[in-house]
Amino acid sequence: MNFVQLTMNKILPLLTASLLGGLCLSASAQSDKTTTADPHLATSRAIDIYRSVLGNVSTLYVDTFDMEKVTAQGLNMTLSQLDPYTNFFPETDRADFAFMTTGEYGGIGAYILQVDSVVYVREPMPGSPAAKAGLRPGDAFLEIDGKSVVPGTSSLISNKLKGPIDTDVQVCILPVGQTEPVEKTLTRANVVVDQVVYSAIYGDRIGYIRLSSFTDKSAADVRRAYERLSSSGKLKGLVLDLRGNTGGVLDGAIDIVGMFVPKGTKVMETKGRLPQSGQEYRTSADPISLDLPLTVLINGSSASASEIVAGSLQDLDRAVLIGSKSFGKGLVQSTRPTPYNGILKVTVARYYIPSGRCIQQLDYSHRNPDGSVAAVPDSLTKTFHTAAGRIVRDGGGIRPDIKVEDEVLTEPILSLSRKGTLFRYATRLAAERPAPKSSREISVSADDYEALVDTLEASHFTYGEMSAKALEQLRELADFEGYAEGSKAEFDALKAKLTPSLRRDIAPHKELVLDLLRGEMAMYYFGSQGYYAVMMETDPSLREAVKLLEEPQRYRELLTPKGKSDGKE
Repeated sequence: MNFVQLTMNKILPLLTASLLGGLCLSASAQSDKTTTADPHLATSRAIDIYRSVLGNVSTLYVDTFDMEKVTAQGLNMTLSQLDPYTNFFPETDRADFAFMTTGEYGGIGAYILQVDSVVYVREPMPGSPAAKAGLRPGDAFLEIDGKSVVPGTSSLISNKLKGPIDTDVQVCILPVGQTEPVEKTLTRANVVVDQVVYSAIYGDRIGYIRLSSFTDKSAADVRRAYERLSSSGKLKGLVLDLRGNTGGVLDGAIDIVGMFVPKGTKVMETKGRLPQSGQEYRTSADPISLDLPLTVLINGSSASASEIVAGSLQDLDRAVLIGSKSFGKGLVQSTRPTPYNGILKVTVARYYIPSGRCIQQLDYSHRNPDGSVAAVPDSLTKTFHTAAGRIVRDGGGIRPDIKVEDEVLTEPILSLSRKGTLFRYATRLAAERPAPKSSREISVSADDYEALVDTLEASHFTYGEMSAKALEQLRELADFEGYAEGSKAEFDALKAKLTPSLRRDIAPHKELVLDLLRGEMAMYYFGSQGYYAVMMETDPSLREAVKLLEEPQRYRELLTPKGKSDGKE
């Protein structure tokens, strides 16, 4: 039998199965006489089907299972067909949902980090039960309330550490740099997370505020940070850093915009399918400053409420935006209660910022045949105008006035950070050395770098596995198509180049690795303030923002439409 016959023998059963499947689907569709365009009847029908399926599964399925968990996962799988932001939260997740909106929870007040199957203290929050008990970055959780948590996950540890206020939790930890475990009893408290993770003065009285998220307290956090910065003298400019801020509570965004524009300024409006989803949002508080030069830093991870702040200030010609294009989320969600104390978060509208544009990048109502969603191409975006007449565009996020791309991290560096390897190495270094007086005194030597590389090689640190897998798949495909023998030398040469060599691959990024180690050590000594103080020393977007704010003429020119000067033709 020749190759064609063999191939046809393999293909024919597939064709037959495909045809039979088509006939079955067709027959099913023809026998369905209850399909209707009436949304109420369609909903009722879907509920009946869902109830029947779950009822039969709960009675007949061969093994026992958690019905609540299956229901929550099933509902969210269904809702994911709409968009990523419409979600169901069962009663067990209400506390996590509340934390997202308020920034408050009952617990010990510590950020944690999972490395392999061990969970470590990442940072105890200032004044928290964790800080008062003496927990330090790098301390490993061994037991909680007498039960082992190794192996463990971040979610497991977090759930065990959280709980009602004024209740005790007993932890057994292995302090960083020590060999004997230590037991501590902590009393849970109401933890309020300050969303301003770092603030400082740069250059000639230029204030800097980094906001990590939007809760119902974010505006107050920003105002408090501003007051701290300006308490020692009048600021000449302000940098609001929204990079990596994926959004949150809408009211927080409106209130922050209101700090820099006249009271009653329209920030945005919403439009949805239902009339009640249309609403106009205006600032309601007195501003802190109407003339303070302002820049906003954004990147591809700035989304939702971050884009409302950045986009509105751009449309109102109130700030110069610096960085890279934002994420592009122009959708608004609302919450509804469900039976048994659940919460439904559902997309109800699109929002439009002052110029009238919507910056939503993906159209979830028009999916590709494979279910994917295409981004709006630049050629299909429309032009709008700011209050002063500058051209801005809709779709695809907020485009900065000054483009500064974030540094692209290669796989070795990403793996070092993602796997917690730099964190563990740096905390051990910090624990062994005397505490410095400030983050500027922290130094990491070439010997520290070489010791790190030696440690990684000795532990067989792995990374770059995707290239090797893709190459092997390509080799198998070439073999199937008959090209492998003639391309063996090329495959071998490419395999040699794609085989990870840690010392070789990390060498071009030595200075970055040293900065990251210094940042992690600063976290150990001084918390987030120390970490960001180190990492912002060489930040190109911050450097550009400070430079701009120290050049008033250039700042004004960027906020003036082309062809105009200081508002005159």
